[in-house]
Parts: sequence; C-alpha cells; structure tokens
Amino acid sequence: MDAVRQVVAVVPLLAVLALAGCGDDVARPRSGLVDELAAHSGQACPDQLPLGEDPDGYGFGTGEPADERPSLLTPDEAWVCRYDPTRIGSGPDGDGSTFRWQRDGMPQPVDSPHLAALTKHLDELKPADDARLCTDDLGSRWMLVFTHEGDLTGVVVDDYGCRSIRLTDEPFEVAPGDPGQEGTVPGVLSGPAQLLADLKAA
Repeated sequence: MDAVRQVVAVVPLLAVLALAGCGDDVARPRSGLVDELAAHSGQACPDQLPLGEDPDGYGFGTGEPADERPSLLTPDEAWVCRYDPTRIGSGPDGDGSTFRWQRDGMPQPVDSPHLAALTKHLDELKPADDARLCTDDLGSRWMLVFTHEGDLTGVVVDDYGCRSIRLTDEPFEVAPGDPGQEGTVPGVLSGPAQLLADLKAA
C-alpha cells in the first residue's frame, strides 16, 4: 500500500514539472501590478513616446528581434493613440535625421467589439524575423494602450518600414522595445497584418 501511495504522489509532481518546462519561448505573465492609470490621473497615453535604447541613433529604438513571445494579460479596457515623427536633430555623423514621436490628437477609447479583435491579434505576437525586408519610408506609430487592474501596457506598431511592433510596460516612462515586467519582452515583434488596420479603425 505504501508503494502505491508513493506512485500516486509522484505522478502529480511529474505533471507539474512537465508543465513548468513547457513554453520556454513564452514570457511568464507578470504579478504585483501597479495602478499606473490612477498614477497618471486617468491618462492612458503620454504626449510623447519615451526614448530609450537607440543603437542606430535615429529615434526608432531597438532593432533587435525579441527572444521569446510575450504573454500579455487580458485587457480590461483600451485606447488607441497615434504618434507622428518630429525631427529633433541630425542622425549619426549627420546622416539623416533623429526623431521623437509626438501624439496627434486625444486617446481614442476602444469599444468592446474592436477590443475583442485586437486581443486576438495580441495572442499572435511573436519575435520578428531577423532577415525581414523593410520599405525605406517613414510614417506614424500607433499605440494600443490597455489596462489590467489599472496596470498599463503599450503595444506600439510602426506604420512604415517592417511594421515593427514593440512593447512598453509603462507608456509614460519606458520606451517601446525596452520593457522589463514579467509577461512583456524587450526587442522587436511581428504580428498579423490586420493588427495595424484594426488599430486605425478602432
């Protein structure tokens, strides 16, 4: 009987260990959420996107693909904000221009049908292909900002080039592509083409 009990005890443990080893290419959901929406007086989008790591020196942020897929929490509510490029100086060695990203207009609340569609797109985010081909153009950036228990997450999509996607775990302070909270990932992601179209339509 003791041997049977030992076997029964081991089986659930093995199941737990097996689950813990699955999905190593997916970031873990975060814990210890902070009510960032309240901290910013109910504002969802900053006037300007924060600038962080910018290896190329043009204001676009990191160009390195993410190492894993994000595991984002389910949005309670969301807003869409558009950001347009503003020249703030010359690029490296005077080659091209350096840009910052200024919000155009007010944050637009996302209704339930659009939020459901956008949430499905977020489940399809994955590391960008390092060998992807990009158009040589410039446009706006669209940010989906959603809250889960007040904690803000931003999903920034370029409306130019490779249509790159970058995450921020605090849109007022953390540059797109540089998040550090559990569940988000640094680097560049790709997603379904319909994501950008649905952001514009929301």
